[in-house]
Amino acid sequence: MNSDLSKFTKPNTENVASFDLDGTLIKTISGKVFPKDANDYQYAYDNVKDKLEELVNEGYKIVIFTNQNGIQRGKTKAKDITNKIEKLFPFADYFISDKDDIYRKPMIGMYEEFIKLNGKPKKMFYVGDAAGREGDHSAADINFAYNAKIKFRTQKDFFEGIKEDVKPVCPEIPSKSNTISDIKELVNTSVIVMQGFPACGKTTFIKDYVKHFKLKSNEYLHLSNDTHTKSKLMKEFKKGIDEEKIIFIDNLNATKKNREPFIKGLPEYYNAIGIKIKTDMDLAFALNKQRYYIGNTDPKYKETIRKKVPKVAYYKFNKNFEKMTKDEGFHKVYEYMPDVKLKYCFV
Repeated sequence: MNSDLSKFTKPNTENVASFDLDGTLIKTISGKVFPKDANDYQYAYDNVKDKLEELVNEGYKIVIFTNQNGIQRGKTKAKDITNKIEKLFPFADYFISDKDDIYRKPMIGMYEEFIKLNGKPKKMFYVGDAAGREGDHSAADINFAYNAKIKFRTQKDFFEGIKEDVKPVCPEIPSKSNTISDIKELVNTSVIVMQGFPACGKTTFIKDYVKHFKLKSNEYLHLSNDTHTKSKLMKEFKKGIDEEKIIFIDNLNATKKNREPFIKGLPEYYNAIGIKIKTDMDLAFALNKQRYYIGNTDPKYKETIRKKVPKVAYYKFNKNFEKMTKDEGFHKVYEYMPDVKLKYCFV
């Protein structure tokens, strides 16, 4: 993490009180959502200073975790943010996320960076205003605390004593799922066209299928726009047909036009099989962010490290989506719901 965007003084492995900045510790004087200039700020509540000094006197370390995407977009300067913190909270350590990466809440890169420097404290809590309540701009704060496995309190609870019943905002996971045994073993002369959102489980399905039916490496092809150019993919596809392999097309395949090259003109002895992964948009988007975070933070991660797919790609898939049917040449179409595991709430 950029050292200009963080401050750490000395460890405290006993008690840590951590806070969001905007809307929790400070607010604008102008009443605008975003400050009109570098001096447009004040304490969010009259008792902010007293409450934090009370914590310091009780032996707590104060840490601020704040998202400040405006720095990257040129809307504000990093120095303006650090000046605010140093002026109002000179006793506080801070970690600032300036872009949409592993450090941006609800991802916990800032928290993990703090733990590396400090060690894991015996007692730690986090206070924030983005709690997924009606009118909140997001659930970034409550999900940040949930992902970091630390206690969460809203700013109203901490500074005003107003108890609120809030919970992390996580995508719903269907109670029923499929297993590979629900899919009949397909003959080698099959083209399996996958369909679904990015990170919905298409690649995992293919790997599970290969493992379950014990396919040898010379018996199948796994083709994807992520690993092949369009021309190379089609060249490999045609070669796979000539060699009578089972061929997996691991693309989004939202439209008939996307799927047509893999169905039209197939030899009579080949079957086109459609596999629609049923993971919905919100769950797939959360899995996409989880894959991105784990891939960039876990040293044991062995899969391909993927970039985070923007939400616009999910809306585009939904807009263009055309259901796979036998009318376009499929021998059979399956709908498949993976057994999804969410380690984090990254919505």
